[in-house]
Amino acid sequence: MSKELSELLSLFKEQKYSVAEKKCCKLIKKIKPNYEIFNIYAVILFELKKYDDAIKQWKKAIELNPKYHFGHNNLGNAYLKKKNFKEALNCYHKAIHIKPDYYEAHHNKGNVLRKTNDFVNAIESFDKALKIKSDYLPALKNITELHVIQKNFSEAIKMLDRISIYDPSNVKTYIQKANIFFEKNFFKEGIKNYQTAYDLNPEHPFLLGDFIHANAKICHWKNFDNQLKKLEKNILNKNESTNPFIASTLFDSPKLSYETAKIWQGHFKSENNDYKNYLGTNKKKIKLGFYSADFRTHAMGHLMVQMLESHDKSLFELHGFYFGPTINNQDLLQKRILKCFDSFNEIKYQDDQSVFDLSKKLEIDIAIDMMGHTGDNNRFTIFLKKLAPIQINFLGYPGTSGSKAIDYIVADKVIIPERNQKYFTEKIIYLPDTYQANEDIKKISDKNLTKEMFGLPQDKFIFCSFNSNSKINPKIFSLWMSILSKAKESVLWIMSDNTICEENLKNFALKSGIDVKRLIFAKLMPLDEHLKRLQLGDLILDTFPYNAHTTCSDALRVNLPVLTIKGESFPSRVAASLLNSINMNELVTENIEEYEKLALKIFNNNDYFENIKFKIKENKISSNLFNSAIYTKNIEKAYTIAYQNFVKGELPKNIEL
Repeated sequence: MSKELSELLSLFKEQKYSVAEKKCCKLIKKIKPNYEIFNIYAVILFELKKYDDAIKQWKKAIELNPKYHFGHNNLGNAYLKKKNFKEALNCYHKAIHIKPDYYEAHHNKGNVLRKTNDFVNAIESFDKALKIKSDYLPALKNITELHVIQKNFSEAIKMLDRISIYDPSNVKTYIQKANIFFEKNFFKEGIKNYQTAYDLNPEHPFLLGDFIHANAKICHWKNFDNQLKKLEKNILNKNESTNPFIASTLFDSPKLSYETAKIWQGHFKSENNDYKNYLGTNKKKIKLGFYSADFRTHAMGHLMVQMLESHDKSLFELHGFYFGPTINNQDLLQKRILKCFDSFNEIKYQDDQSVFDLSKKLEIDIAIDMMGHTGDNNRFTIFLKKLAPIQINFLGYPGTSGSKAIDYIVADKVIIPERNQKYFTEKIIYLPDTYQANEDIKKISDKNLTKEMFGLPQDKFIFCSFNSNSKINPKIFSLWMSILSKAKESVLWIMSDNTICEENLKNFALKSGIDVKRLIFAKLMPLDEHLKRLQLGDLILDTFPYNAHTTCSDALRVNLPVLTIKGESFPSRVAASLLNSINMNELVTENIEEYEKLALKIFNNNDYFENIKFKIKENKISSNLFNSAIYTKNIEKAYTIAYQNFVKGELPKNIEL
């Protein structure tokens, strides 16, 4: 090897690509070129992201040596970067034809097929790579991801087990297995894998929050307080410890929510495209883009549907961007939602750049993120590309995005008091009633549902909690047990996500001196039947710090009182917002002592209890809680003000209606 070539390779290994490019260019002029030097030059250009120039050099290499399989493969990689999938596949086919056991080319072919959503053939290509090299981890990981996307969880677990054989200390593998087991409701296996991951590396990014949340789902509270203290310390030290949604379920602290969101969004790449030369001033209609995985039968779907239906189509165009489960023709709510849009775009398998390109092509003026940091399938990273001149965090996630890419968040004066504005990176759109959209009327089943059908006593006061089990914590459950101990003729009717949770809650109750027969567990039901059965309860005992949200408005819809604690964070003030909107602030308490005292007052004083139910029924008539037309008019005013403000060249500012 010549001295010049040796120096060139050293520069490449040191990632000094710009210097290497200049040296390689001189070297090509100095020596008689061969296919290998053209390949080296192309690789350097590829690393510099000069893909067109790299393609030219690889073509020269292949021209000198048509059987050069590395060259064909590398040329395919360049075409893949340029999203020229047809040429990329052609190159990989040539490489494989020359060298059938070229496992990297089989894998790269699979990558192209995955990009084009041809998952069946992509898996086949990855599998061919593995038949040649059984421990080729990139192929194993790609097959795993495709099986997860397609909900082929059993196959995904098999792949993850194989990865563990070749890479036993890979923490991500155990986290993936844990997530799949939880998806399948195999909670013991899920906890076991989280524990393995935690034992391998307790400081792995965001693992601590996942571990705590996984245990919260089954109400397993061993070391809960200590883990919470550790998590809080990590957040304040700006460590990558949890995702923002999990933090919002654990802490009543807008500061911790703010810090967590900033840490979380900070580990994503932000492009923040510029809209200074935006030409939208002469539009007849403002184009709204709604981005969600919940355009379907889902709590969010029920909240948004009538608002979408009520939009003034003479002033606004509505465009849906959907990345949820496959469209279900039997889902009547989904059909209603889809009819609302001027265009409906399924983007589940599109990468972020493609979503950005589509949004720009449709000339979206306001991009509305209806997911935020909720769920495993949110697409928060697309908003970091700035899909539209104005971006709004709305309804799905109860907290700040932590990102300057999001301009506004929709709230109300109860949700975000002035003192807490400093904990939001967004400016606040203050709606006049409550931030939560709702349908005017929801169908309530006409079935004759009785207490006996649900194992409820006829002659006892029925406290209820229909929140998900992960919202329950030992402090709030201890409070409920204290209420039961003093309200002897009562039971607690509680939603059950899983049988492990039931056993853990029963054990906790037993240790608190409460007969476990006084805990009655409810299962999921269709919404119309759930609304019907809610009428069998007497009083909702709200969770804290993450309140009932949709669950609260559902209860108020059927005149079931909700007793809540109003905290400081967004999710701990939602029930207070909803109750305030119907002038029922007497059900809003400030601390656990007030909460327990009021619960017992309602239990002991039947006249007071009946008066509360009567007031809820009457106050709803004059309130706007279930008035979609007024709600939609208000949110439209907010969109218009935000849009006009941008057109004037002004920075976002708080909007109060």
